[in-house]
Amino acid sequence: MDTRFCVHYKGDGYPPSNRYCRECTVARAACDALWARVVGLSQSNNGGAVMLAGTRAAMYPHPENHDFVRLKINCCWNLPKEDFLYFIATGHAGMGRKGHRDDPKSSPSMTRQEPYVQAIAAALGGDECTEIRNVRRVQKGLRSISGT
Repeated sequence: MDTRFCVHYKGDGYPPSNRYCRECTVARAACDALWARVVGLSQSNNGGAVMLAGTRAAMYPHPENHDFVRLKINCCWNLPKEDFLYFIATGHAGMGRKGHRDDPKSSPSMTRQEPYVQAIAAALGGDECTEIRNVRRVQKGLRSISGT
């Protein structure tokens, strides 16, 4: 993971600092709003499967923790908040290998979240999504959005 993906990220990319997005004090500015849209999308079928276009995956709400959504093809796995935010900044959310945590194409959780993160972003409106644009601005430190 590229620890420079967000100017507000504090950590070295190793657990537990790879989960910094969950406690970031700047997250309120934009990241929490975008993640709320992702969680809302996962809940949009009353807890039932939300199919992700262009993939065989379905998305579900996580029953206990809103820092995750569940994805399923043959088995279920979690998509963490920081993996999605990392993808928004870098365009990558790939599988990492032991000893290669500094690979900028690897997601913070070191699990392959592609092409699912792309399908979720597209379902939210892609580059036209206001929340995605706001997150990118905050991650780059270009400017704050109103209320921050």
